[in-house]
Amino acid sequence: MNLTRLAAISAIVFLCQCGTPSAPKCHAVPRASRGAPAVFIEQARQGWRGMAAADTAAEREQARLGYNDAVAKLFDQLHCGSGSIHEKATAMGTTIDESRTLGAGIRLQDLDAILPASRVSTKNVGQRHTEAGLGVPVVGWKKTAEEGEPRWEFEPPTGVPLNLTAVLRFSNNESPEWSFRYPGKAKMEAVGSRPMKLAADWSAPSALYWQMSDLDDFDLEKVFLPSRFSEETELYVASPYDPKRIPLIMVHGLNSSPGAFKMLYNELNREPWFRENYQVWFFSYPTGTNWTYNAAKFRFAMKLADRYARKQGPVDRWEKMVVIGHSMGGVITQASLKKPGNRIYNAFEDRPLEQLTSNEKTRAAVKSMTMYDPVDTPDRVIFMAAPHRGSPLADRFFSTWMRKLIRLPKTMTVDLVDFTLNDFASVMTKGETSSKGWFTSIGSLSPSYPPYAALDGVPFRNGVKIHSVIGDRGKGDTPDSSDGIVPYWSSHLDKVESECIVPANHSVQNCLEAAVETKRILKKHLEQGAR
Repeated sequence: MNLTRLAAISAIVFLCQCGTPSAPKCHAVPRASRGAPAVFIEQARQGWRGMAAADTAAEREQARLGYNDAVAKLFDQLHCGSGSIHEKATAMGTTIDESRTLGAGIRLQDLDAILPASRVSTKNVGQRHTEAGLGVPVVGWKKTAEEGEPRWEFEPPTGVPLNLTAVLRFSNNESPEWSFRYPGKAKMEAVGSRPMKLAADWSAPSALYWQMSDLDDFDLEKVFLPSRFSEETELYVASPYDPKRIPLIMVHGLNSSPGAFKMLYNELNREPWFRENYQVWFFSYPTGTNWTYNAAKFRFAMKLADRYARKQGPVDRWEKMVVIGHSMGGVITQASLKKPGNRIYNAFEDRPLEQLTSNEKTRAAVKSMTMYDPVDTPDRVIFMAAPHRGSPLADRFFSTWMRKLIRLPKTMTVDLVDFTLNDFASVMTKGETSSKGWFTSIGSLSPSYPPYAALDGVPFRNGVKIHSVIGDRGKGDTPDSSDGIVPYWSSHLDKVESECIVPANHSVQNCLEAAVETKRILKKHLEQGAR
């Protein structure tokens, strides 16, 4: 079978894959939760009174368990079946607290789905992290606003999950009132005169996000058909921007997506100090194009985010930003933190830029990709399995064959400047670029790709602190080690604040030891003046 036919078949297979799933619905009340609402309400009322009046911790705990059991059954009746959640709340003799939004201006009636956190599988994000307390952890889901409707800046595609705890309050002779609170901020609920800690599930919301999000789908498509996903080359927030918290930007690698960090994010988000001090952003991009181009797109996205943040208020936390770059994402980050001058350009071309072409757009694109200023926002960077000098696997027969299947977009954009790949290739060749497939991601990971040597002698931007996390597959053979994709000689950097070797393959971000090291670095970041 020839390569053209194979590529066509692969494209058809990819394009026929199903899209984003629908928001989960509960069509029928679970058998264990069926029964007269009045009976469950009375059980919850007795539990509420018992918690308020209990003399001992044991009595209070018994009352809490009874209360939570009843509230969980009532919530099943509230969110399952036909009718709105407000109609069902009224029918069971309760009301809903409408005095506050759930986050990002979203109210309960705006949600497209709401379900118990226990119904969300967390197997793809790792261990489920919960905290016992009052109420039932639930997850709300709000689809991204339709085209033309108001959206908050950097809103993730598909939708956003809301981490909530459902509480049924009792006050004198008034109707019981449902309240939905974010346990990260409203950590306590007053039961009588006694404050009670809210229950929480820190894993279910992000697990639902990755189940619903198209940022975690079609990784191979993003390699072989990058033009289809060019509009997704953006920075996205995991929750609405908060100027009081430090941004943690995560940049994924080849044949990957922001979902590559789902397990690391789950481990970080379990920590109260992390939730209180950091906010996560993801840079998403199609990984079929070379990293020089993707780095230019990253720098432009960072400029837009910086401009936005400076309009929102104080930027002292913004300027303490941390970036984590995995694999090719580390190369993108590294290139964006250096000022190459003419080095990258001269690695490709002998002629002065003015003599290169009369096409102004092509010259502007060349300059944006090869002669640029570094981004000045990140204060600290963590490289994970980053091939700073390329990977020998990119030169193997299979990789050479695979890169021929990549269908690059005919028109590309850098800093809002459109240019054609053919025009760019014709002026940036030295007779070698096209034949080596350097405009593809796989080709640009070859150690012979000129920008590696060009950047190797360029120092990082002043002030940025560098850390490396490198896998050795548990063999303990560093400096002769490899993570199976990237050898140590490529991922190692001199003069870093720390270098941590972990017993992992190339997916070091999924390694528990890497998560522990990341926590250590982020805590240190707080201690060194980021508070």
